[in-house]
Amino acid sequence: MAAFIENYLKKSGIMDSDSVKEALTHKSADSRHYEKLEFLGDSVLGLVVSEYLYKSILDADVGELARIKGYLVSRDALFNIGKKNNASKLLKSGSTLKPGEIKNNKKIMSDIVESVIGAIYLTEGFESARNFILEIYKDEFRLVSKKKDFGDYKSGLQMKTLAMHNILPEYRVVKTEGKEHRKIFHVEVMLKGLVIGKGRGMTIKEAEQMAAKKGLEKISKEEKSELFSK
Repeated sequence: MAAFIENYLKKSGIMDSDSVKEALTHKSADSRHYEKLEFLGDSVLGLVVSEYLYKSILDADVGELARIKGYLVSRDALFNIGKKNNASKLLKSGSTLKPGEIKNNKKIMSDIVESVIGAIYLTEGFESARNFILEIYKDEFRLVSKKKDFGDYKSGLQMKTLAMHNILPEYRVVKTEGKEHRKIFHVEVMLKGLVIGKGRGMTIKEAEQMAAKKGLEKISKEEKSELFSK
């Protein structure tokens, strides 16, 4: 799985096709770059994910399906897939971008995955693109079917904000205190530039979870307030 994308492109014989070369070229390297293919791939991905959810999750209502889809096509999910597949090493970029910067850039990594989907759709057709997506999304679909990926506060907040505003919350460490081996991290979670929750913990992950919990509570209170004001 770690190199599935590269193996697929080589075995299918399209690695050297014009579309795939374009899909794996950043705008810092050439005037013909992946942005249009990323746009196309985004649409193909949305359709395939929607079809999968419609057929496989029969006990969910439309709202829940929309929230799950929002997560699956999000930058975070695509970034995870890109990292698993070591997609950064496939990208041709200019001297202004270093390999390490690409590997940890969520936008670029997610764009690579979507642009490759777009290239496969153009060169091999929808059926091949669908099969490719179903393969690279195996782990994510497995988590969704078991409903394990949505049991924590961060996932819950992410799904909520995607469904409500089509944007993801942002986390930032605002303070650390204590000795090196017993640090306490203070984290804020923001939405549209506004702080919606604060948390603290012995790790950044724990602090983010607490901040996300507060964020969910705040959104829930606002929803109830709007309901009773009608």
